[in-house]
Amino acid sequence: MLLSVPGKVFNRAILERLKEAVDPLLRDQQAGFRKNRSCADQIASLRIIVEQSLYINFIDYEKAFDSVDRETLWKLLKHYGIPKKIISIIKCNYQDIKCKVAHACQLSDSFEVKTGVRQGCLLSPFLFLLVIHWIMKTTTQGRNNGIQWTLTTQL
Repeated sequence: MLLSVPGKVFNRAILERLKEAVDPLLRDQQAGFRKNRSCADQIASLRIIVEQSLYINFIDYEKAFDSVDRETLWKLLKHYGIPKKIISIIKCNYQDIKCKVAHACQLSDSFEVKTGVRQGCLLSPFLFLLVIHWIMKTTTQGRNNGIQWTLTTQL
């Protein structure tokens, strides 16, 4: 499922369009794969949270990119207001993907990959982020969504 260099350049252009459209819609607490967000911001928030009573849920995203349901992803892109033309371009990138497994110096027969986002693709982290953002948003609606603070907040 690896892409050629021209494919990566093309995906970079698509990624920038996606970020422009979706980034303003993402929650402030979502820092993964986003510009001007860092672990330091999340650590500062965590330090504040640790001093309070709380419940923490850690999620192990084993084979995270492989677990993305593409039909759900297309619906989410539409939900986030991504133009149909961009969605169609991304869909074309995922049509008829075939893989082979190398084992003991032999290749298996090819098989179609029907789920997940491409490993090593520039779009994949952002596409995964959109799915996770939607899951977190829908499961935490109406609840305290973290700590609101500014630079004047003292730790």
